[in-house]
Amino acid sequence: MAPTPSGFLHLGTAHTALFNWLFARHHQGKFILRIDDTDPKRYKKEYEEDIIDSLRWLGINWDEGPDIGGKYGPYRQSERMSHYWPYIKRLLKEEKAYYCFCSPRELKEKREKMVARGVAPKYSGKCRNLTTEQVKELIKKGKKPAIRLKIHPGEVSFVDPSRGRITVRAQDIGDFIIARGDKTALLVAATTIDDIEMKITHTIRGEDYLNFVPRQILLYKALEIEPPVFAHLTFIYGPDGTKLSKRHGSTSVSDYRRQGYLPEALVNYLVLLGWSPKDDREILNLKEIIRLFDLKNVRDAGPRFDFKKLDWMNGMYIRERSDKELVQLISQFAPEGLSKKLVVATAPLVKERIKKLGDYAEMVDFLVKKKKVDLDELIPKKKSGKETEAILGLIFEEMTKFSKSQWLAEKMEKKMLKAADGTDWKRGDFFQAFRVAVTGKKISPPLFESMVLLGREETLARLKTVINRLKRN
Repeated sequence: MAPTPSGFLHLGTAHTALFNWLFARHHQGKFILRIDDTDPKRYKKEYEEDIIDSLRWLGINWDEGPDIGGKYGPYRQSERMSHYWPYIKRLLKEEKAYYCFCSPRELKEKREKMVARGVAPKYSGKCRNLTTEQVKELIKKGKKPAIRLKIHPGEVSFVDPSRGRITVRAQDIGDFIIARGDKTALLVAATTIDDIEMKITHTIRGEDYLNFVPRQILLYKALEIEPPVFAHLTFIYGPDGTKLSKRHGSTSVSDYRRQGYLPEALVNYLVLLGWSPKDDREILNLKEIIRLFDLKNVRDAGPRFDFKKLDWMNGMYIRERSDKELVQLISQFAPEGLSKKLVVATAPLVKERIKKLGDYAEMVDFLVKKKKVDLDELIPKKKSGKETEAILGLIFEEMTKFSKSQWLAEKMEKKMLKAADGTDWKRGDFFQAFRVAVTGKKISPPLFESMVLLGREETLARLKTVINRLKRN
């Protein structure tokens, strides 16, 4: 896996890394992380750090990489520049490559003319037959030529494990550049040479690399080296069928981490985008996924990212955690002022109700701050403010009958269910008004357990405040 540190780790890149990792682990192979940092305009150290940190958070570890080294390092392309020129020099010597002195402007003009004629643009071969003397003379004049690989007519073919055989005509590609005028290798050459030196056997990339493969194969052929297996994953799409982007929502792994998604849930969900076990199970642990993973089961139909399904899956993983584990997880998401004691007390109460850890603060913040009640949420549909005031008055009256020692969730719930059934209100409407008056929200931990945590005096004070407000309206 060779991500470019030009942004925070994207879900699509994480998805590709995950499939590489699963393939390596399934076959007891080695997973290698290489950083493609050769573009100084796009590279930022913080992006590289985020890539490494996010992959580790997901549980994706590597056997060789920039932070741990390895037998075939270095593992940053910017540190490997000296590795490329010997290969390119050899191709020049064997006359499998040649110097090209065409200016960028000239190449652009020719490309535009070919496009205008409806022809796929490729190099004309103008510099292909320059003599050694002509080349020396042009270099003497200060020209800094690019280097192109000589392409001969014929078919370029490879088998993608999930897509089958793919074949293109070499002559449609044309002689392509492998090194710039300053002798630095282009990506196609750098990546190929890195794969050769690191003894890569399989590489799984996004489908945007499909057109890249024939060039690599031609380069491998020129170097007389067997290419690795190339597999390609389809893009991940948003719910609307367009390529997943920021307009659909968060796209970086670190965003999901900050929102309180669990790494095992995100990994489980990502692996099901484009792959599935032979049965219909959706909740799978890593050991099972590694055991079952097979590139032949990778689908080439573009999967759609379903945010609701991810939320559901994350909720399932949250509920699998013990209360003690959940306390540790939600502590970092607790609202300011909430004591550790209250975090411990609320953890089992919210476990069935939160979809992600980030939901916790909003669900329990009423314990540490009073929220002005929204009357639209307080007053049920088809009920008036006066009717709601009367019901809350009844609730207040019943609640005052409980002493401090009787302020117990089970006891209060039993009593108030009976009280609700004694009115002409539906239970749902009755307890909606009750809950909103006490907590300030429609969704909270269980109502009576919340009232125990608030205490008798605070609960009654909140009820009284809302009743008085309704009287004034």
